[in-house]
Amino acid sequence: MKHIIIAIAVIVSTVLSAQAQCDPTSVFSNTTTNAVCISVEGAIRTVYSNALPDHETGAFPNPGNPNSIKAQRITLTMCSQPRLAPTKTILDQGSGSCPFWVFGVGINGLEFDPIANEFFRNTSTGQLNRSWNLNALSPNVKLGLDMNQAHVQPTGKYHYHGSPTKFIESLNVSSTAHSPIIGYAADGFPMYYRYVYEDPTGASKTIVDATSCHRLKDGMRPGDGVSAPNGAYDGTYTQDYEYLTKGDCLLDECNGRFGVTPDYPSGTYYYVMTETYPVIPRCLSGYPDKAFTIGPPQMGCATSSASQICTVSGIEGDPIAIMEQIEIAPNPVRSVLTLRFLSSDIEHHVTAIRIFNAEGREMIAQKNSAAGIDTASLPDGTYYARVNVAGTEITKVFVKH
Repeated sequence: MKHIIIAIAVIVSTVLSAQAQCDPTSVFSNTTTNAVCISVEGAIRTVYSNALPDHETGAFPNPGNPNSIKAQRITLTMCSQPRLAPTKTILDQGSGSCPFWVFGVGINGLEFDPIANEFFRNTSTGQLNRSWNLNALSPNVKLGLDMNQAHVQPTGKYHYHGSPTKFIESLNVSSTAHSPIIGYAADGFPMYYRYVYEDPTGASKTIVDATSCHRLKDGMRPGDGVSAPNGAYDGTYTQDYEYLTKGDCLLDECNGRFGVTPDYPSGTYYYVMTETYPVIPRCLSGYPDKAFTIGPPQMGCATSSASQICTVSGIEGDPIAIMEQIEIAPNPVRSVLTLRFLSSDIEHHVTAIRIFNAEGREMIAQKNSAAGIDTASLPDGTYYARVNVAGTEITKVFVKH
């Protein structure tokens, strides 16, 4: 019988939290070279950036993009102790006047913004069909992307739609070592580039190139070619792809997973930029900050919501202390899984326990662990027990046999 080491994921910042407070004025006053500062204060991480690239770019303007790169005044906030949400946030399914989300921001202060504001256009009326979003990375879509799969907005903001080759090269990323953090998502979880530990528990340090589980759909699009596109699913539209759940898939539909990383030795949920579609994830698993929404600020878009969604643990203010007060047994488990709380105070602060399979699908949900967690109906495999306690979420990996 195979045993697996328990991995505990505590959603707590361990990166850049020791930095001094930023001076936005010094960042924004630089209009010629890259300037960025990242600070963490309590439950909120803030990124100040002038959005100028710190690496080689293509020529702008170019035939597919008429805009020139200009310095910006970017302030983005997100949770420094992020939590998973009960539902995914789809980047191109915003609401009201804020139709899209930016996925996240690089440690160089440039945005990861994979969604193109381009859609199928009715060939008769010219009306846009927003159910069919053009995929900026498709060779059939000409948006003037450079070698970093990036281009420039009319405002002058240079941003990434896909894999930023020159930025990744500047970080000395290697296929033989775990990727460094390349940025943070709008919900606060870290993002890595391709190369991560194969074993999420960290028991083995074998490096794997994490691949996406999104594939082109089979068959033909259902449209008539006039009001909606027809033809084969070839990647021209984001709707040409689907997520296929497979037993050997490391990543969920948001290109995320739980696991140990060099930056989070106790584990965390994190995202991975993959070589193939979607490259930059197209959804978010946590609670994203509205600073990353796209739309008019007067309508509430691009406005921070960190003070409403970000929390710090109320028990000793120390998520690591919470982690050490919770045990899980037995592991592997055959029927009933038990959470043991070394502190009754912590047990009283548990608000939800959810069990997910390796593909990120919720299998069990309950409010507390008083009666244990009945896993008898679960197929054999690896699972994640996510415990919401005192404003923090921890995750423990267990095996069902």
